[in-house]
Amino acid sequence: MRDPMQALATCFEQVAFFFPSGNPRLQESFEQRARYLDSRNYPRVELVDTLKAYHRFLGANKETLQMIDELRRNETLVVITGQQAGILTGPLYTLYKAMTIIRLAEEQRKRLGRPVVPVFWIASEDHDWIEIHKTFFLNYKGKPFPCSLQGDGEGKSVGILPVPSWEAIELQLLQLPDSEFRDLVLQHCRRFLNQAENLAQWFALTLQWLLQKWGLILFDPLLPEFKRLAAPMYEQILKLHCGVREALFRRTEAWTKLGFSAQIQPLGGEVNLFLAYPERRAILNQGHGFYLRGQDKILDNDVLPMLLRKDPGMFSPNVVTRPIVQEFLFPTLAYVPGPGELNYWAQLGEVFSSFGFIMPILFPRLSAVIVTPSWQKTLSKEGLTLADVYQGLDGYKERCIRDRDSLDIEHRIQHLRSVIEKGYKELEPLEDIHANVHDWIIRNEMKVNLQIEYLRKKLWQAQRKKYGAVLEGLRVLEDGITPNKGRQERILNPLYFVTLFGEGFIDRIAELPLTGDFCEQNILL
Repeated sequence: MRDPMQALATCFEQVAFFFPSGNPRLQESFEQRARYLDSRNYPRVELVDTLKAYHRFLGANKETLQMIDELRRNETLVVITGQQAGILTGPLYTLYKAMTIIRLAEEQRKRLGRPVVPVFWIASEDHDWIEIHKTFFLNYKGKPFPCSLQGDGEGKSVGILPVPSWEAIELQLLQLPDSEFRDLVLQHCRRFLNQAENLAQWFALTLQWLLQKWGLILFDPLLPEFKRLAAPMYEQILKLHCGVREALFRRTEAWTKLGFSAQIQPLGGEVNLFLAYPERRAILNQGHGFYLRGQDKILDNDVLPMLLRKDPGMFSPNVVTRPIVQEFLFPTLAYVPGPGELNYWAQLGEVFSSFGFIMPILFPRLSAVIVTPSWQKTLSKEGLTLADVYQGLDGYKERCIRDRDSLDIEHRIQHLRSVIEKGYKELEPLEDIHANVHDWIIRNEMKVNLQIEYLRKKLWQAQRKKYGAVLEGLRVLEDGITPNKGRQERILNPLYFVTLFGEGFIDRIAELPLTGDFCEQNILL
């Protein structure tokens, strides 16, 4: 399968059809998009009033409240991204996404000469418990350990789930290495947990703390006020579901013909809305009326419109229509996706057109690997590169131990085997003594060789123990750069690095250049 990230970065003209707002690396794309947004209307007053009330609850600072006030002005545009409400912000790439919209908004504010503000859409309506219930840190030995929530999510939207007790979280976080900043980090974590009523609020408070001086605006679509603002779009989605489904099919077919994989795989009949009635289920329609997934009963034609008028909070968009609701609510100059999101957004261009919208610019998020001073020292001392670490160090560890073998363990063992083999050959004339002597000699030689192999393994075990400090340093390096054999940005929680280096660590992320191509950059601490 082709890589959409590479295509977007190196041969945009080949995929331009799927990204109608233009190349994210060209300023003219942003200028053209801004002119288009100026022709649209948005519920700015209601949006700002609700955002201000929400952020006052979060304890937002004046920088954030000022950004929200700017959104009231017709000329203000938005750079937006979104992510599920992972515990303690989830993996590093959540922070990278947020910093990308902050930096891109700052850049476009200067280039366009008008207000551009960063908005982070908390995907609180999502019910993917597996995705958010666990996050990873490194302990004092540099080994990954999880901080996780109990339960199974009960199939509910994660944003409404209650927060855990501080005791349950603290017990896990006490494995963090001791440092100058550890107590402060734990104090903040405890305060946010005590203030939050649900996982979405816990996420928002934690992310706000890390990025407070940049004025990041947070948006929780589960808030009743936001649901009421989105209600007209839910109504449109219900009316246009057939056309939306066909638009998605056509664009997906064109995308896959170019050799890309389809991230969105419809099962059939999707209306692309969920209904909590009472539990959250997908609304379907295959030509015989609306019904809910897992149920056979056809709903009366007036049931869904009636429920929508009565309580918009019962409805929520799916992966296809969430971007549409976002486009309806916000003057979106650009959306910042991760690699997986880029793939499914490419399937949505005609869906946007179905509602009379044009898909926003897609600007790839920052990608980075953090390298601590101790990891840098190991890399330098061993003459390794990050590429070597990504390929795995098992082979290097073996060579490392063998290269430090000054006593020629393998040569001496092989010599011993040769001597023994020669000795047993000299016993062959004894086979004339009895018919069983031949078998006795073979079995005895096998036992001796097994003992030699045992001796060989013990010698190498001792050699590894002798250079255990070297191997431990390589293990710590691997667990830091590729924890759990995965990419650091997808596994480790940013609070691990805040614990070690303080909030100044976030400034190092803010210094990264915006490349717009998912190119991984190094943060040398």
